[in-house]
Amino acid sequence: MAELVLRKGARVRYAPAHTDEWREGELIRSSPNREEWLVKNRLGQFWIHVSRLRPVDEPQPDHAA
Repeated sequence: MAELVLRKGARVRYAPAHTDEWREGELIRSSPNREEWLVKNRLGQFWIHVSRLRPVDEPQPDHAA
């Protein structure tokens, strides 16, 4: 299993709160309390809770199950 590295510039997969679709992005910076990270991708920048972040090379769970 791949290790999640929380540092600026790291590539991650994340699940936005409004959808079950996994997306990829780049970590920009953490929130002051380190509970969220600002993630940038082709759609823009979004604050994502650390519980919704995964390493890029980790298989993603099937939400239909």
